[in-house]
Amino acid sequence: INFWLSWQLIATISLFYTLIVLSFIDLKYRAVPDYLLIIVVVLAIIVGDLINILIFTGGFVLLELAITFYIQNIKAKITKNKELETQNALGEGDMPIAGVIGGLLGIHLGISAIFLAALLALLPAIYNLFSKKEIETAFIPFLSLGLFITLISGFNIFSLFI
Repeated sequence: INFWLSWQLIATISLFYTLIVLSFIDLKYRAVPDYLLIIVVVLAIIVGDLINILIFTGGFVLLELAITFYIQNIKAKITKNKELETQNALGEGDMPIAGVIGGLLGIHLGISAIFLAALLALLPAIYNLFSKKEIETAFIPFLSLGLFITLISGFNIFSLFI
């Protein structure tokens, strides 16, 4: 209702439409085209906050560095799985989407959306682990779903602790 027939409504609908397209592409190919990521980021800048986009993108870069170090060095040595030595924790497309989440929702709700996305992504990741099907799980669909659920519901994980 706050966006009723405005340019922000059109930009937000376009943003979610592009996120849906990115999600299906990521599910099928485990890679997404850069031009769609640029469109999503530009739409998020129009609707959201550029500072929060940069904060979340930088945070995801640091998170990716730490988790990839864990996977490639520690987990690969413990499990003696040579495939893990070249695996990255997050894809390059996940970082701009995290920035979009932060730009649209702000710090608290953005963290809640990413936490929700991680919980939702655990289900297929655990299934893939036990079925030995794939080593990678597409994360953009879960980031998009976490963003949508948090935007609609206002889910704030910090309210559970206060």
